[in-house]
Amino acid sequence: MSVWRLALVFPIGLLALTGCGRSGARTTVTNVAEGFYAAVAQHDGARACALLSPDTRKALEQQESAPCARAVVHLDLSGSRAHIVRVYTTDAAVELIRGDTVFLQETTRGWRVDAAGCRPQARGEPADCEVAS
Repeated sequence: MSVWRLALVFPIGLLALTGCGRSGARTTVTNVAEGFYAAVAQHDGARACALLSPDTRKALEQQESAPCARAVVHLDLSGSRAHIVRVYTTDAAVELIRGDTVFLQETTRGWRVDAAGCRPQARGEPADCEVAS
């Protein structure tokens, strides 16, 4: 195999592996976002809090002056099933059907919800979120 062929095969193989990793990440991100919304809907605060990033969990507790498991079940969330999923390097966004947008980040413990209950605002304004870090 010539050097040029080898030089082309390596990047193509690397792209294929990267694509598979992102495909797996899309599934994981979707499961985390949908699982978080399901846990809140079922008033399972412990399960919902386990899916939050540490910074978001801390922000929620400070914002509500209550433990996460109690505060999280009072969030005003809309939607349950993923419609559009975007995965970047260590961040992701999941738009729910007829509902909110959920932002996630990859942590040392896997993908976690970084902001939830996010709704678009006026053009050029940041989203308004029920909870964010």
